[in-house]
Amino acid sequence: MTKKTPEKTPNEQEVNDVNDEQDQTSVLPIDPGDYFDQNDNFDFDESIVIDSVAMMSLEINSANDGHTIGESGRYFVHEGSLCQIYRLDDPEKRYGGETGSVAMKVINDQFPDEKDISRLENEYNVLRYLANRDAAGGALNQTLRNGAAAIYLDWLDGNTLKEWIRSFHSVRASSWTMNSDNDGRKKILSVVKNTTWSLLDIHDAGVVHNNIRADHIIIKTDEKCSIKFISFGSASFLPRSDKNSNTDKRKDLISLGFIFYEIISGKSSLHTDHRQPLFLTSDYSSGSEEVSSVEEGQHDATQLYVSHIEVLSDLASRIPISFMKMIMALIESKMTARRYQSVNEVYQDLDHPNTFLNNSEIRPYIGKIKFPHDKLFGRNDHLSSIMNVCQRMNSARPSEMILVSGHSGTGKSTLVNHVGKILVKMGVNFTSGKFDQLQQAKPLSTIIDAFDGYFSEVMQSGQDVINKTKTSLLKALGSGVGVLTRIIPRLCAVMGISATDPVQIGFNDAQNRLKYLFESMISAIATPSQPLVLFLDDLQWADISSLQLIKSTLTNSENKCFLCIGSYRENEISNDHPFAEFLSDIITRKIPITKIELGNIDRTNVNALVSDVICTPELETKPLTDIVYRKTGGNILFVIQFLQSLHSEGLLLFSLDSECWKWDSAEIETKTIPNDVIRLLVGKITTLPLHVQYILKLLSCIGSVCAESTLRLLINDIDHCTKESKTTSDKESDIFPSLKVAIDEGLVNKEGSSYHFTHDQVQSVAYSLIPRDERDLLHLQIGSVILKNMPNHERGNIFFVAMNQLNRGKSVMDDDMKEWVAELNLKAGREAISLSAFRNSASFFEAGISLLGSSCWDKNYKLSLQLHNFYAEVEFCNGHFDEVNRVTKIIIEQAKSFSDKTRAYLTFIKTLGAQRNLNNAAEVALAALGDLGEPIQHSDMGSLLRTVHVFAKMKDSQFLALKEMDDDMKRAAMKLLLVLAQFGFQIKSNHFPFALNRMLELTLIYGVCEESCAALAIISFVTCGIHGDWNGSSRTGEIALLLLERLQANEYACIVTSLVNIAKSWTEPLGLIVKQLFFSYKIGMQTGAIHDAMISACGYCYNSFFSGVDLLTLEKDIRRFRVQMSEYKQITSLHQLTPLAQTVLNLIGHSENPIELT
Repeated sequence: MTKKTPEKTPNEQEVNDVNDEQDQTSVLPIDPGDYFDQNDNFDFDESIVIDSVAMMSLEINSANDGHTIGESGRYFVHEGSLCQIYRLDDPEKRYGGETGSVAMKVINDQFPDEKDISRLENEYNVLRYLANRDAAGGALNQTLRNGAAAIYLDWLDGNTLKEWIRSFHSVRASSWTMNSDNDGRKKILSVVKNTTWSLLDIHDAGVVHNNIRADHIIIKTDEKCSIKFISFGSASFLPRSDKNSNTDKRKDLISLGFIFYEIISGKSSLHTDHRQPLFLTSDYSSGSEEVSSVEEGQHDATQLYVSHIEVLSDLASRIPISFMKMIMALIESKMTARRYQSVNEVYQDLDHPNTFLNNSEIRPYIGKIKFPHDKLFGRNDHLSSIMNVCQRMNSARPSEMILVSGHSGTGKSTLVNHVGKILVKMGVNFTSGKFDQLQQAKPLSTIIDAFDGYFSEVMQSGQDVINKTKTSLLKALGSGVGVLTRIIPRLCAVMGISATDPVQIGFNDAQNRLKYLFESMISAIATPSQPLVLFLDDLQWADISSLQLIKSTLTNSENKCFLCIGSYRENEISNDHPFAEFLSDIITRKIPITKIELGNIDRTNVNALVSDVICTPELETKPLTDIVYRKTGGNILFVIQFLQSLHSEGLLLFSLDSECWKWDSAEIETKTIPNDVIRLLVGKITTLPLHVQYILKLLSCIGSVCAESTLRLLINDIDHCTKESKTTSDKESDIFPSLKVAIDEGLVNKEGSSYHFTHDQVQSVAYSLIPRDERDLLHLQIGSVILKNMPNHERGNIFFVAMNQLNRGKSVMDDDMKEWVAELNLKAGREAISLSAFRNSASFFEAGISLLGSSCWDKNYKLSLQLHNFYAEVEFCNGHFDEVNRVTKIIIEQAKSFSDKTRAYLTFIKTLGAQRNLNNAAEVALAALGDLGEPIQHSDMGSLLRTVHVFAKMKDSQFLALKEMDDDMKRAAMKLLLVLAQFGFQIKSNHFPFALNRMLELTLIYGVCEESCAALAIISFVTCGIHGDWNGSSRTGEIALLLLERLQANEYACIVTSLVNIAKSWTEPLGLIVKQLFFSYKIGMQTGAIHDAMISACGYCYNSFFSGVDLLTLEKDIRRFRVQMSEYKQITSLHQLTPLAQTVLNLIGHSENPIELT
């Protein structure tokens, strides 16, 4: 290196006064023409900016490179927030440069601070001082014109080291190591040595750079890889008396270590944001900004960089251990005791062959906290208990349940997931889902996700497995498979069909249909050869619809080889909690339950865990374990977070010198550490970089899991509303470094394309750190972003997630937004109805009503009517009859016309009927019919039969020629009359013949409708069985079936076919009738018309008996039907079938007491 030193240091030199006249009123940015010949014509386009290029980091080899201003040879290169840079071709070297080009750097602030001008002058002076040094370019001139400071510098051809690193690693695998790539190893060593040599050249001249970064180093892309430093605005001079002092060089040495890290890892060493409060100081030498600590009198350069732990983690498997120790010593890591005093020492070590011996790479696990995800500690007995139950599942036993309880952090999920891995190896189908505290508004989402995962595994198991599964499902579900394909996306792929909307039926029928089909699906896929185990995590947050579906599946005795494992926090279950009701029900129904209670682990197992985490023998970790156990009490989550905290704070670290873990027990004991995991997590998260904190808070608002694509949308589109987010970058590029920090800290994991919290306590703590007055706005923004980016065809979980977020933002909505969100709640409620999730749908309708406020009937009449009607109907399905009565009364009072009151009347009448207030229900129905203008006349069966004969005489063509009823008032009357007929039949009143007679009259006069089918079927049944009019009954039945086919009245398909075929049993062969009744039963179960299906089942069993079927087969059928009747609370049908059940048992000799009904 050249060591020519000027006679005076720049500290002693005086800067020549600039004699150019200054115009203090000029407006900046300055006109580039001020620095060129006055006769040049400039067409300067300020919109063309190369933001990624630091000063002199671009190789411009021709007139086509850069942006031309004026004549050829003058180029605008870069504009930063602090300065502009231009390149001037100077082949005649009239500016005094040596490269044939000149760089001009101009301050672009209209009123630059004196400190800013001083920094630019400092760069000029330092570079003048370093003239004749190989490590820096030359400074040619400085000027001040029109109030703007500028300097001229030698143009340096080459790329920034940052660009070279990006190029080097872009063609290499992420697992690249020095020993696996000889050519790459040579390039790395050349760049590392040359960088060190150039810095030594600068230090040898008595200059400290103070701002070494990869984009402040220019590398000549030739075989020599020569290095020059730029950006000397922050540089300083060593005191002449103390040029060998390490104090002033310390920052450069630390920075050099992190430069080595970047070269080898390909990652930036700088934080995207910072743990400590920071301010920005301008470095005009690159148009960039340098981050500095606000603490006066102190500046720890390491605060700017990634943690030493991350450095070790990224480099450990890439380089020899001696090189690793050098880097850790440079960045002053506690992992090694060595410290470098000068760059010369670094260069000497780099020049030593032992530094890069090929056989001395670091073992990959050294220095890393390794948290075990596939090991159990202190849970062997619990594991054995669960496996004993699992092994019973292949013996065609009825469904069972295992409940794993314990406080948060005791390892419930880890235990069951460990079981799952064992079961999969044994050929058992294991699938799982996790309930989420913030996603309870998503009906059935956890169960849907679990079975979506199951069918995804099926799709990956080969065509034979797919075909077998498809055949089993078609046999069990028939056409009902379409209902499930709509809610379980990957089932569509297995079945090879597209999802379609199911037939629209009544709410209760839809719920029964889903239960039946889901249970049938379980029966089809859970077999002795491949039992099915379903794990549902965090049942304390389960939605009621999911609990009801699981309960019905467990209590169905037809389901074999099925095991449900659930985990829950017992301390969060109160007596009125929905899960408590669920648990009471399955206990009452004598479902086999195995209870596993988990507590904290003992000291011995804590020691085993600590030993595993730091890969150290248990005997050596006992002193550390004593402290850990005393601080955590053996709570597994607390233990893991505590160890992570010690590691992060440098109280538990790996010594590269002795190659083992070290800790200072006394320092750990004296350190104030929170006495519970919540406080520990709060402290941990609040010390993370601000942007990491913001990402965690954003994730916590969504739930325990968030797709990467969703997170991208939120970061890019959301209007950051939390205070800390306003001080951080919101660029998408910041997401993944921030998440990497969270992952390294053990707070977040990534699985596939989704991120999830390592524990729900982490999510809870992150959410609690959002100020309460900012949460609602953040939820509202999240919901709006998700909804805006949701595909038009997308339904289901994504929509429910968006609505959950929007509804949480109610307090910050204006009136227009409230109306818009209320309309969305109507859609969400109806979508939840399609999933038979009536509790969830009720919450959406109630939220919509709440958003509209007390004046909703005046301002939003139509929307209010819809919301109230739907709300009343689903609350009827939920059995909340008092709420139904309250809401229907409001509708009847507020509705502007009777047609608007019809739905409310029907719901109210059904509610009275469900409460066995049949007479009241009939009276309300008559009153409603009177309001409709229907004549209330006395009718008897004779009048009804006379009307029936009119229909019996009609030809098929005549009947089919009847128009469809298009009078809304008359259609409403038909619905009310049908309800009246049903209640009138039960209370044996004249309302029954009146209602049916009037329905037939309306059909003849105003046309046919779906209710006409039901009326004709009821008449066919009654006239045959009670009045013995077999011919009239048969003809009425035929007309009912014709009309059913014409109108596709699926809601009434089961009751019509059932009643008509029971009536036909008097006149047609029983063998044919039995088949038709079983078909009717299947229709009823698949459409959810359980009451009607049980009527078909009764008819099927009695007609089978009289047709002479095998009694052993019939006994099995009767037993199965009676179980279903009991499960679905069809008591009337159960009582009707019991005498036949006893008769068959007596005939086959299986009755213990032949004279007592059992």
